[in-house]
Amino acid sequence: MATKRILVFFLIILLLSIFSIIYPSLTGKASGQTDYPLEYATLQRVIDGDTIELDNQEHVRMLGINTPEKKMPLSNESKAFLQQFVGKKITLERDWEDTDKYKRKLRYIYYDNRFLNQEILELGLANSYYMSGLKYEKQLLSAEEQAKDQQIGIWKKSTELCVNCIKLKELNPTQEYFIITNECNYDCTLDKWFVKDAGRNTIYISNMSASAQKTYDSNGKDIWNNEGDRLFMFDNKGLLVLFYEYS
Repeated sequence: MATKRILVFFLIILLLSIFSIIYPSLTGKASGQTDYPLEYATLQRVIDGDTIELDNQEHVRMLGINTPEKKMPLSNESKAFLQQFVGKKITLERDWEDTDKYKRKLRYIYYDNRFLNQEILELGLANSYYMSGLKYEKQLLSAEEQAKDQQIGIWKKSTELCVNCIKLKELNPTQEYFIITNECNYDCTLDKWFVKDAGRNTIYISNMSASAQKTYDSNGKDIWNNEGDRLFMFDNKGLLVLFYEYS
C-alpha cells in the first residue's frame, strides 16, 4: 500500500508539472498566438483616453496603454483623440485576458485599418502598460519608443530651472519608497511636481532646499510592482523631468 501511495503521489506531481507548462499556451499568454473572433461595435462614448463605451453599454479598456488620468496634463488630449471616432464602427480584438477586475473588456481597437492603441502611443499620449505576453507587445513598445525619441506628449522634456537638479537616488519597490535629491546649490520650487508609476498612482512632491534629500513612501498603498515598473517625474506643466524603469 505504501508503495502504491508513493507512486500515486509522484504521478500527481508529474501531472501538475505538465499542466504548469502547457497552461500558458492554453490561455494564449505565453505565445500570444491565440486568435479570437473579432468583434464589431459602434463607439458610443469616450470615458477617458484609454476607456470607451460601446453602443451595447459595455465598457472597454484598451490593451497595452495607460493614458493620463482625468484633470492631469494631456488627459484632455488623449480623450480628444478617441472622441473623433464616436459614432463610428470599430473593430475589437482580444488577447489572452478577456476582462479586468472592473469587468471591462480588454481589447485592441481598430478603425478603418488604423490600430488606435498603437497610434496613441506614437503620439505620446500614453505610456505602455502591462505588456508582458501581449500579442502586439513588440509593436506597441516600438510605437512608444518612437514617441520617446521624438520627445512628444508625455515624453516632452521639462525646461524648468531645477530639471537637472532633481535626481532619483533610490526606488525600493518591496518597501514601497523612493528617495530624491537636489544636487544643486540652490533651493528648488517644486510646487505641483509629481511622480507616478506606469499606472494611475500619483505622488506629489514638495520644495527642496539646496543639496537636500527626501524620502517618499506609498502611505500603505501597493504602488511599485516588484516584477518591474516605471517611475515618471513631471513638472507643474506635465513635462518630463526624469524617467526610470526596472524589471
